[in-house]
Amino acid sequence: MRLALSLLLVLTACSATPADPVALLDGWRDVIGEQKSVRLDVKIDVEGKDPRKQAYAGVVHFNGMGGTPQRDVTAHIENRYRTTDYRSVSVQHDDYLSHSDLTLPPGKAFSGMGLNDAPWVGPLSVELSLARQQYEPDAVFTGIDRKTVRLVEHDGDRYVFAAGGVPHSGGYTKGDVRLVVEVDDEDRVVRAERSTPSVDGQTERLTAVYSQWGTAPDVLRPPQEVVAKPKDVAAQRR
Repeated sequence: MRLALSLLLVLTACSATPADPVALLDGWRDVIGEQKSVRLDVKIDVEGKDPRKQAYAGVVHFNGMGGTPQRDVTAHIENRYRTTDYRSVSVQHDDYLSHSDLTLPPGKAFSGMGLNDAPWVGPLSVELSLARQQYEPDAVFTGIDRKTVRLVEHDGDRYVFAAGGVPHSGGYTKGDVRLVVEVDDEDRVVRAERSTPSVDGQTERLTAVYSQWGTAPDVLRPPQEVVAKPKDVAAQRR
């Protein structure tokens, strides 16, 4: 896949016709899929009358063929209602969480996340799942209208795209999207910036930095002695 994408870029450089932007985006998605791990640093800022912030940093290992992803990600989220901090660790089929809404027993650093072990586990598991959609490596390509996307600037390993938004149910359509992608010499995305109107009509800006493709450190399971049982954890009401 890397050879095919490199050939596409070479042909683009030799031609007056811009490269197919959809092929470029799909090629980078395929390259991401070939990797086994990555270190990420993702920031999402919503600017306007109701500003919000999200920041995610850590390591993600992902496996093909239905394998279980592994993650160690720290998050900081701000909005007008609350500020939330957490660290989420997933190893094989086991999840561990340290969260600002949770009060752990003395000496414990994480709680287990057995879905049937406490009432708070389900809602927080949904929250974590939704957050992953924001920081997973291919998330930067979401919201790009494949019918209107166009390459508007290309300088070396830096590509700038523009596109109309994707129509949603009820006739709502996101506004224009601007996407800047920087890749390394192996066609792996190392930095991406995306600007788009948010659902509530403000401006959302995402900045993602990726490193250690395929060489990120292993995700380690927390020592059992610092993991609390969910039933022994007090969860703040929302």
